[in-house]
Amino acid sequence: MALLVLTFINTGGAIVMGLVSLIFFQPTAESLRKSKIDMAKSISVFKEIGFNEMADLLSRLQVMSEILSHNFLASTSLNILFSMLGCFSAVLMYKRNILGFHAYIIYSFLAAGSIYFFVSPANVPTVILITNLLISLVFVLLYARHLKWLRKEA
Repeated sequence: MALLVLTFINTGGAIVMGLVSLIFFQPTAESLRKSKIDMAKSISVFKEIGFNEMADLLSRLQVMSEILSHNFLASTSLNILFSMLGCFSAVLMYKRNILGFHAYIIYSFLAAGSIYFFVSPANVPTVILITNLLISLVFVLLYARHLKWLRKEA
């Protein structure tokens, strides 16, 4: 039950935050320009002190952020849809429908890889993908441990 609550919190929060972002926080040219300047300053500082790996990471995050900002409506809408799939899969699992587990696996892959619909893999730091996949894997494995509960009659 705790897994379902965590899934509802995660997916529900993502849906709400996505909708709020669509309504109130669409990026403007000015905010993009300010963000780019701030990131350039940070990259410069890291290069000066010899943290080239961190500077490279920030450079890739900057490119990724710019691409996602230019595709804000599409990327945010897609993430809302994926979160709705995750929420729906949790509802199915709550109702002890095994299809919810399979839908959750699909949701996990889609959510972890959704950035690649818009950003080239060369511009996505590997740490982002690994982190998303590890979190998804942990949840899928924890749900898999409770498949007997899903198969019982309600």
